[in-house]
Amino acid sequence: MEQPRTLPTITRVTFIVHLVVAVLDGLLLLLIPARALALFGYPPLPQGLGVPFRAYGALIFAFGGLTSFYGIFAKSWERVDYIVRGEILFLAIQTVLFALAGILGKSPALGNWFFAALSAVLLALFVSTFVNRPK
Repeated sequence: MEQPRTLPTITRVTFIVHLVVAVLDGLLLLLIPARALALFGYPPLPQGLGVPFRAYGALIFAFGGLTSFYGIFAKSWERVDYIVRGEILFLAIQTVLFALAGILGKSPALGNWFFAALSAVLLALFVSTFVNRPK
């Protein structure tokens, strides 16, 4: 019988860091979207736009937090493979979008560059996790 492929330490570290970011970021956007965005220099939300940001916060909190929670306690690579691949794709796109917005001067520089850097750090962690996966 084939043994499950155990997870390297970087996998758990990645999921712990991602869980903290997902919970904090998700809860801020879910509960106080206008204030959370203002912290990073974004302008006040137009009337009615708080709901989509709350929904995005709920998505980050629930999906990002839950998948990372599962990832922390996973016993084999097979349990986290698709999560890691999905996060790499999402974070690569997000990093490029925030960096492009920063380069083009769209929205506040502080928010764009902060979230580009945060996304890049998370992307590097997930890529490192993928590269060090058991084979």
